[in-house]
Amino acid sequence: MLIASLCACAAVLGAQAPSPGAQQPARDTPAQPKDVPPPPKGRLTGRVVASDTARPLKRARVFISAVELPEGRGTLTDDSGIFDITELPAGRYTVNVSKAGYVSLSYGQRRPLQAGTPLQLADGQQLKGVDFSLPRGSVVAGRVFDEDGDAMPGANVRVMRYQYLQGDRRLMPAGSAQTDDKGQYRVWGLMPGDYYVSAVVRNPNFGGRGGPPGAAQPDEEEALAYAPTYFPGAPSVDEAKAVVLGLGQEVVDINFNLQLVHTSRISGRVTNPDGTAATSGNISLLADAASARGGQLGTRYGGRIDWDGSFMLVNVPPGRYVLRASADDTGVMQFASQPLTVTSGDLPDVLVMLVPGGSITGTIAFPATKLPVPDLTQVRIAAPSLEAGVQGQTNARVDKDGRFMLESLAAGPHVLRPQGNLRGWSLKAVTIDGRDVTDVPIDLRSGQRVANVAVTFTDAQTEVDGTIATEQGTPVTDYTVLAFSTDTDYWRPLSRHIMTARPDQTGKFRIRGLPSGDYYVVPVDPSEQGEWFDAAYLDAHRAGASKITLGDGETRVQDFKVKS
Repeated sequence: MLIASLCACAAVLGAQAPSPGAQQPARDTPAQPKDVPPPPKGRLTGRVVASDTARPLKRARVFISAVELPEGRGTLTDDSGIFDITELPAGRYTVNVSKAGYVSLSYGQRRPLQAGTPLQLADGQQLKGVDFSLPRGSVVAGRVFDEDGDAMPGANVRVMRYQYLQGDRRLMPAGSAQTDDKGQYRVWGLMPGDYYVSAVVRNPNFGGRGGPPGAAQPDEEEALAYAPTYFPGAPSVDEAKAVVLGLGQEVVDINFNLQLVHTSRISGRVTNPDGTAATSGNISLLADAASARGGQLGTRYGGRIDWDGSFMLVNVPPGRYVLRASADDTGVMQFASQPLTVTSGDLPDVLVMLVPGGSITGTIAFPATKLPVPDLTQVRIAAPSLEAGVQGQTNARVDKDGRFMLESLAAGPHVLRPQGNLRGWSLKAVTIDGRDVTDVPIDLRSGQRVANVAVTFTDAQTEVDGTIATEQGTPVTDYTVLAFSTDTDYWRPLSRHIMTARPDQTGKFRIRGLPSGDYYVVPVDPSEQGEWFDAAYLDAHRAGASKITLGDGETRVQDFKVKS
């Protein structure tokens, strides 16, 4: 019976199957896109080698970016050190190469912390010979000892250098290491330059209040700890000695002793504005930037606010500090900031009162022009604090109706700046109830609600175009073109009235988006990125600069001839 049933089913299926020559029924097929543009045909190729041996570097990372390529594109070199990036649209590209143990470089870069030469790629252009010669990173090595000259294992060593951050020159970490059982450390992969070396011990092996900074410890009659120490044994960066590194150089005898000092315990209570105890949050102690060279913040001493509002920080060496606290146990972020000087002895019963953060609300507008309005939800409005070490929300998403709200902002000076994909548009004005604050910091008070902020954009962008060439007409790519306002009130960090551009491989440069006004324009050769925000640097270059006036949407051509 089973065999008969199977035969019957086979007969039915055979009867239903169409003959080979029968017409098949029509099927739904996905619609094919019409007029799909072919992929772009631009191409960048080059080779990466080691500068000391000329040996090809395989698996070096090559990353390119351009306005026309918002997310950028990366690749790795092959066994011959060759990279090949295809299907590129026309645009102005920056090319960066990095590999562990070597100095990362931008194409055309001649100095550390300096921008490279952009590459202008025409539609369908095949640009070859984008070659790199990567130098090996420099090295700082040495030993860290205790106060008696014995090896200090487990010390955290930081190597730092000055650089510009948001227009301010600050001492920033460049590398770190931990000492071994012989007190030895080695920090590698560094660019050439001047460095400062410091060491701090988290778990000292001696009597007294040990443990990491900020950790609560039992009472002791005497508090001793190793203070953060700078080479060659200085208590602060102001007394430290710089370690000068050449290209690929190894400096291996940076030895110094940690300082064993009497430290203080700071304890107290954090309260809400109504006097009740804060039940959670963070508290930190930072070196006062005003008393530290270049705004170096140094070691942070931090801890948690306990359930009853109490806090304790231990192993704090003498110095001038800023005590900051933040908490949101009431549902609204609150802050506190107060100066604190530590000399000798403990500081008990420190009272810290939180105050609510402020907020800034407003709208953005793109007046009707020839360019399409961008997707508003992709725009961000940022309100960075001009004070170091400040926490809290600093940017907000714009909704579909163009509204934004920045909440939980710490008291102090803030500037409003747009972020996001704004190609073709630039900031025109920021006003509060009609008062222009585009280039004026908003001094936000605790709990203050700043409303009616209007952020307006424009596509009538100013533009300064030109070339840099020798007297014989040969393109020059080693300079940076600097444009800065003739009004010294705008000579400050993050100023919109200071802009730079590097010429491309043909010597052409373009500066776009300066506010209308009078400007100095001059080719310069800065030592590092951001140096031009220093007022003294600007003052030194205005004497030899050309002077131009820019109106709304105006384009000016300014060519420069330099000595070869």
